Amino acid sequence: MDAPISEDDLGIEITSEEEAELEEIKTKSDNDTNLVEASYNHSQVYDLAKTDLNFFASLAQPDIIEFDFPPVFLAVWEWLLTYVFLTRDFSKLALGLPRGFGKTTVMKLFAAFCILLTKKKFILIISANQALAENIIADVVDILNEPNIKKVFGDWTLGIEKDTQKVKKFGFRGRDIILAGIGINGSLRGMNLKNRRPDVMIFEDVQTREDADSQTTSEAIERWMIGTAMKSKAHYGCLYIFVANMYPTKWSILRKLKHNPSWIKFIAGGIRIDGTSLWEDLQPIKQLLEEYESDLNFGHPEIFYSEVLNDENANVNTFIDISKIPAYPFVDEDINSGQFIIIDPSNDKANSDFVTISYNVVIDGLPVVREIHEGRYSPGDTIRTALEICFRTGCSFIAVESNAYQYSLLYWFNFITLQMGVIGIETAPVYSGQLAKTTRILNMFKELTGDKPTILLHPECRSLIFNQIIQYNPLKRDNVDGILDCLAYVPVVMNDYLYFITARSPIGSQDIGSAKVHSAEENSSF
Repeated sequence: MDAPISEDDLGIEITSEEEAELEEIKTKSDNDTNLVEASYNHSQVYDLAKTDLNFFASLAQPDIIEFDFPPVFLAVWEWLLTYVFLTRDFSKLALGLPRGFGKTTVMKLFAAFCILLTKKKFILIISANQALAENIIADVVDILNEPNIKKVFGDWTLGIEKDTQKVKKFGFRGRDIILAGIGINGSLRGMNLKNRRPDVMIFEDVQTREDADSQTTSEAIERWMIGTAMKSKAHYGCLYIFVANMYPTKWSILRKLKHNPSWIKFIAGGIRIDGTSLWEDLQPIKQLLEEYESDLNFGHPEIFYSEVLNDENANVNTFIDISKIPAYPFVDEDINSGQFIIIDPSNDKANSDFVTISYNVVIDGLPVVREIHEGRYSPGDTIRTALEICFRTGCSFIAVESNAYQYSLLYWFNFITLQMGVIGIETAPVYSGQLAKTTRILNMFKELTGDKPTILLHPECRSLIFNQIIQYNPLKRDNVDGILDCLAYVPVVMNDYLYFITARSPIGSQDIGSAKVHSAEENSSF
């Protein structure tokens, strides 16, 4: 908020010290040219606080709130307000917001809002443990103690009857109010609340990441939540709010609630469909992508997918543990004893799969996936990219997946290299054989792991490969799997074309820069 109400608006006298505090609230820092001074009367402040999240947040936490909430959070707030004013209602809301995007802050503001601007009488905060619940209670109390809040809504402390870390009982704004917090498996009876029952229950991150790894622990949390906490509701109505993010296990409670028709869901990921951040000011997209890259390189992109993107399918592929894929054991100065390129062809239409080109080397008898190139390449672009790799590295063997129409790419390779006068490059077909693609890919996963892996990954392409592995679902037919398909052909090429892989040719002495490979649109001859 830019300025609280004045003493004249409230019709009270203030001391010089209070006047100085009021002036500090009214006038923003001279160094901040983006903020504009404004003044409101009591009625305006009350109405704005009741309807505008950004106004209420700035009023309640002026030293903490740095940025305006983005549109999705404003929609969440309106969604919550739709239910909090209902009477004789027992709505169950599941709110999924990404980790690190301020969902706990929103819940603290909402708890304070219930006290200040609704008729709710008993707000119960439930966390993974008692300490976390008490921390939230303390922060809600800080909001109630904020000078702005006291000036507008009054001093809640004047009516205190009970004041402990886990229970606040006080008369305020014409009703007796209880604000309490417990941990999972805590005792509601132990708070001595004179038979009062909650009419708002906020389950705030009640399941930890470690809990989600255990079926036994997760089911115990669910039973306590449903059988103990939710059964202690007020008979005249109770609003249940479950707030969390996804976890990459099938015991994630938010994941279950998403498919439970009795719960109303609002779930958002940290990166929007247009590639922008859900809250750019707080978590810039550049920062999120760097975080993803880090998780990916650690071998656990599923953590980012689930906890930041709230993707319930983050751990679909249970056929490989990518943390068991060993680190690259060589250095770039090591000399290879062979090189080869594998191409998984497609076309350049908008709805087609990517063309995938993998460049591989052999070191100490083991194939190493050294580079990955993907895109909607035309046949000319595919040939040009592969030849560029050959001229840059000295690679002289290219294997092309040649099932059905894909075989035609070999013809164009030979045609273009002959047209350009390029010598020393061998091309050959590679076929899937009798094994289905899913079987070949699952077999390839075994080649990547174990004490003695038979395929190694260079650090520069690990993240691309990991990204496709973690999203691969063997039960689907429409996977994005061009990289995995290329990797599945590595043992085949090593077995069938070892002579060509290890052969040395004069390809490295030629200059591709003097020749141009035209696309199909530029040259009607191919």
